[in-house]
Amino acid sequence: MRTTNRRSGFTLIELLVVIAIIAVLIGLLLPAVQKVREASARTSCQNNLKQIGLALNGYHEESGSFPAGVRWTASTSLTYGANWCQSASSNFGGAPWNVSILPNLEQGNLYNTLNVGGMFSDASFVVPLPNAPFITRLSVYQCPSDPRQNEGTKMTNYLGVQGGGAAPHCGNASCSPANERAFYINGVLFVGSRVRHTDITDGSTHVFLVGETKYTTSDWAVSGKFDSCAMVVSLAGAQDQINLYKTTGVHSTHTFGSYHPNGANFVMADGSVRFVNDSIALDTYRQLATRNDGLPAGDE
Repeated sequence: MRTTNRRSGFTLIELLVVIAIIAVLIGLLLPAVQKVREASARTSCQNNLKQIGLALNGYHEESGSFPAGVRWTASTSLTYGANWCQSASSNFGGAPWNVSILPNLEQGNLYNTLNVGGMFSDASFVVPLPNAPFITRLSVYQCPSDPRQNEGTKMTNYLGVQGGGAAPHCGNASCSPANERAFYINGVLFVGSRVRHTDITDGSTHVFLVGETKYTTSDWAVSGKFDSCAMVVSLAGAQDQINLYKTTGVHSTHTFGSYHPNGANFVMADGSVRFVNDSIALDTYRQLATRNDGLPAGDE
């Protein structure tokens, strides 16, 4: 009597086919997972900006103006003369806007521990004593799309919009000809600013207040380095196209950018949040950063 030997298991060819099918399925699934993850991160980033927009407008309601982009620490007023960003350096480096709005972000306890009238930057781009120990990670200032962000980092992904245009109002090309650091004063948040809604004659819905960045490496509370090679850290201007640069560097003062595909998020002066494509016309982009140029914003 003959017996039939039944096969128990896969042949090598069948096993390879199964592995190939699984690999194809994984290859199809990964992009979908990445898209879902980025969509979630982008939503979280927009929610951060909504909170920041509400906090800035809450500050305006309480104080009668938006906070200074960077506080001027002298008792005398700031005069925006020739090379103003490179002069009177001892009066620069006060609290940046994101320190001023801490109480409006439910961070009143942190705010109360700080010497808000003191300095928030030194020549090494760090917050000096006595404030240094209190500058801890704040997730509201971090976009989860940024792969550099983790539990140990204190960097920010959000900079105040100091204005925009083809050339800055003050810079230091003599110090760094290849990468001039840009200072503007035609936006809403700039050094020594006290801009009110009534000063935004282009309309609060048409003017940037805060934008995303992927170019900074400093802690969120650093205001900038102010000397003959001055560089503001908590602010940037709309001079170059969104996402133009691929790496961090001093060009962080020239534009905005993000790790989201095709553009970056901005808070408008009315507190609304919008995603601006990096293919936006450069002139339109610069106009949206300016509070009172009287020009139409064009096709946004």
